[in-house]
Amino acid sequence: MKRLVTILFFLIIYSILCAEQPFYAYADPLSPYIEGAKKEGSVTIGISLREKEHGKPAGQLYIAAFQKRYPFLNVSFKRIGGFRERERIITEMSAGIINFDVATVSSTMIPTIINAKLPRVVNWSELSVSQFFIHPENIGISLRTPVYGIAYNREFITDETAKTFTWETCTDPQWKGKIAMADQPRHLERLYLDDQWGREKTLDYAKRWAANKPVFEGSQTRVIEKLKAGAYHIVCGMPRNQVKKVQVYDGFKSLGIVFPEPVPVGAGELIYVPEKSEHPNAAILFVAWTSTREAQNILDDVDFTGHPHFEGNEINEILKGKRVVYSTWKDVAHADAILAELFQAMGLPVVRSKAKKKK
Repeated sequence: MKRLVTILFFLIIYSILCAEQPFYAYADPLSPYIEGAKKEGSVTIGISLREKEHGKPAGQLYIAAFQKRYPFLNVSFKRIGGFRERERIITEMSAGIINFDVATVSSTMIPTIINAKLPRVVNWSELSVSQFFIHPENIGISLRTPVYGIAYNREFITDETAKTFTWETCTDPQWKGKIAMADQPRHLERLYLDDQWGREKTLDYAKRWAANKPVFEGSQTRVIEKLKAGAYHIVCGMPRNQVKKVQVYDGFKSLGIVFPEPVPVGAGELIYVPEKSEHPNAAILFVAWTSTREAQNILDDVDFTGHPHFEGNEINEILKGKRVVYSTWKDVAHADAILAELFQAMGLPVVRSKAKKKK
């Protein structure tokens, strides 16, 4: 009898283990994609990171970390840069020419790729991607998060003085003739929303800022070079990564940046897997990996665009205790309409004539 009980006990345990085996085999939601990626063997990634910054590894280190995570993949990496290149890739994809398993677009191009049905729809939240990264239509996730502040030249302004800066500093007449604005005041798009300054206050601010005669530069690269040269003392609404690249990769320590409250944080650019990707499983692994703490902290080290949500990166430490306002994909949908209204308030030419006023 005792022996029979023992046998029955082991049979029950064996049955439970067998029944639970599928659960253990697929406990990681990425497991099916890992198995698929092993069969694919390679992936071609097109994102806006540069392989090197001023001769020093940047994107190379980021991609190397992904390849270390999935050593069975042969990873090809190419930068997809400005508007024209992204537009060309969209045109090629629409014609059935798919050269990338992962591609990127700026926020203004998202409606175009949706209308052309180019992105593969993936339930990213089931792959442990944080919701704040995910586009509401599941067509991709955000990468390279911009944090906006006021950049300054330390040859004219001390760090102690810069710490006292607020967004109102940009309207102070003492900076007239010494101030510039980044190519587009994207930071004001977030402050414009009702949960922050609101429309009326932001448009009034834009008018007062314009009265201070800031120089409007059409390129972030150009404005940062002129700030280095001393043509300007401050630049308002500058993305942090532009200043950090000069500090770290150029070794130019005369530039600084501060982050007045509320600190606007943009949604970043969209990365997605084309519907007709040759290696979709490997591509999905990469996109999901970019949202992890590991990837975001490496991104903050090499490109200074890691998301502030993650402990262990510099921008998380900088913004602790500050009031931070995050853009969402819903906000991005109205960004151009808001930008057009801001330009009009500042007396600048509005080039996006198709923008509709946000109701």
